[in-house]
Amino acid sequence: MEDLPSARPLQVLLIEDSPLIREAVAELVESGGRACVVAAVDNEAEAIAELHSHAYEVVIVDLKLRAGTGFGVLRMLQESHADALVIVFTNFATPAIRKRCAELGGTWFFDKSSDFEAIGELIARHAAQRGFS
Repeated sequence: MEDLPSARPLQVLLIEDSPLIREAVAELVESGGRACVVAAVDNEAEAIAELHSHAYEVVIVDLKLRAGTGFGVLRMLQESHADALVIVFTNFATPAIRKRCAELGGTWFFDKSSDFEAIGELIARHAAQRGFS
């Protein structure tokens, strides 16, 4: 049987403490029409609650959150959502932080100061590869 493209967009959870950046990233993610930010939260507890209540194909995680950290979210994702595309998006793009995020299952790592547009491009490619419309 042939795989047919999904009639729905990728489901995205956005975890970011800055309202301005949340809004800009959500707009970027949704601009191609292949992904939809289902929820946007600003702290670790809300992120984990969202992950327990919904199956997301993509999770975008900032490391510095209003309460808690993105590292706690990455640990939870590694334990129970290994199939999600995990994008770390942070201002703390040191080699040691990149390495730690990779160890915790961060599939992609982007520096907020230089890689902003790359998130939209990555999600569009991921959606196309997975057959999402």
